[in-house]
Amino acid sequence: MGNDFFAVAGGFSDQNWVNVRTPDIKGRCDGLTVFSIDSDLSHVDEVCQVHDIESPSTLAISPDQKFIYTSNETHDYKERGFGGGVTSFTLNKNNGQVSFFNENFAFGSATAYVTVDKTGKFLLAANCGSKFYVSRYEKIDGELMPVVLRDEGVVTLFEILPGGKIGKCLDRLVLEGKGADPVEHASSHPHSVIIDDDDFIVIPDKGSDSICTARLDRKEGKIRKLKINKHLFASSPRHAAFVSGTDFLLVQEEFGAHLNSFRINRETGELTLISRLDTYDASVVSSQGAFCGVDMTRPWGIDVQVHPNGRWIYTDNTQPAIVQFEINRETGELKKLGAFNACLEKMPRGIQIDREGKVLAVSGPLDDKLNFFAIDQNTGAVNLVKSVYAPTPTAIRFVYPEEK
Repeated sequence: MGNDFFAVAGGFSDQNWVNVRTPDIKGRCDGLTVFSIDSDLSHVDEVCQVHDIESPSTLAISPDQKFIYTSNETHDYKERGFGGGVTSFTLNKNNGQVSFFNENFAFGSATAYVTVDKTGKFLLAANCGSKFYVSRYEKIDGELMPVVLRDEGVVTLFEILPGGKIGKCLDRLVLEGKGADPVEHASSHPHSVIIDDDDFIVIPDKGSDSICTARLDRKEGKIRKLKINKHLFASSPRHAAFVSGTDFLLVQEEFGAHLNSFRINRETGELTLISRLDTYDASVVSSQGAFCGVDMTRPWGIDVQVHPNGRWIYTDNTQPAIVQFEINRETGELKKLGAFNACLEKMPRGIQIDREGKVLAVSGPLDDKLNFFAIDQNTGAVNLVKSVYAPTPTAIRFVYPEEK
């Protein structure tokens, strides 16, 4: 059995993105799955499952690796009509055993991302919001007329209690705006939120073609908005990653499927675009076809992750492809190095790289697979070594045992 580190996977329960009556994705995930792994991928063995958790689609690990926090990506968590949820778990990082700890409403709908600050005292959740119309009626000039509403696109801030449980909601940052698509961009849809060691927060908002920057006010327990950085029309910023040790930020677009590098002004929150490169690669053939009524011949971008060497960058898209870039750590300029098949029939979702930079994992929710690739330490090229079953997996996070 592999024991160098563990991979924790969450996934989708049913997802209603476009269709009201029939799910766009028929989810099979109802909890977390933990795998024990050797760094050479000679063994990838399932060691634990936790069930009865609704759509734990994204994961965050506490700094001490004792707790796991998940989003619950739904519009109706616990069938209470309050939107999505957030859940905590205890984690034994010696044997990979996981147990439910506590939960809370996310105070927003379709909770698409969670992240934890450097101290493990605050949890941030990006609530993408429903794409469905909700109508009420008001009398206008004596006539009853429908008033069309949308869920808020909102990032919520929670306290994490000293014992690791999720505490109360401290703050909500509501975002606004519209974009190109009448469904995907009809309102703000913050799809992720990240925070660095300086408490600088980045929120890609795919609904409004913008990237919000903010700061965590620890003393007051608030999210202090700095600037709404407008990006290109119909680009749909989705996920972001800091380039550690620099003032550069990477943002992966969904609709545009381009990878961007920005220079960060940490005082004003302004982002200055440096590079914008296409993640599409004609050498990777897709059998995806149409999904949610959209032709996937032209891919949508998904995730972005930085290799521990701080130079190599990996993104994925709906082709499906893993695309490798390199960043110049002095200038922030991007260079495309190559593209690799994600070895899935349909679109991938999450990417994760282990702390030694030897393993890259990709989730395939429509294939019910987790694929583990070895990373060539000289070139950064990836090669599939192991593929394991997981129910509609979306997010993967690595956890490391106690040092021996």
